[in-house]
Amino acid sequence: MIHTNTLADVTLSLDDALSAGMQTVPNCVAAGYVDMQTGFLLGVQGRDDDSIAALEAMSTSIANLILGRGVNAVEQLLSGGGTQGAGFGEIAICSGKRLYLLLRRPDQPDHLICYVSDDSTNVGLALAKSAANMKLISAAV
Repeated sequence: MIHTNTLADVTLSLDDALSAGMQTVPNCVAAGYVDMQTGFLLGVQGRDDDSIAALEAMSTSIANLILGRGVNAVEQLLSGGGTQGAGFGEIAICSGKRLYLLLRRPDQPDHLICYVSDDSTNVGLALAKSAANMKLISAAV
């Protein structure tokens, strides 16, 4: 009997999982894994030093954005004032010449994955592709 390994059968390192995720998200130039409680970037991959440096500089700001009062107020409004759920699951931000996709892990809501793509990227396709990588990256942590 022949057994073939698929990506689902293999546990990758966090950096390898981020790199694999970058291959599937359209026009992706960087990917990072952020612990929002500390603001630390626990893993990062990028196509060039500038993309990696930008993501490293943003990690604390990303955490402050997601955990901040403004986003919490919007989450409260959308939930009807209840406290169900862990807040936003996905956020897409277009800024300058970049598209930032922030995906919160459902099983660990204080951690998120950030993909950075070119601004010409189809947002819906990029969100679908990035969400498809969630299990692979979660397994690596």
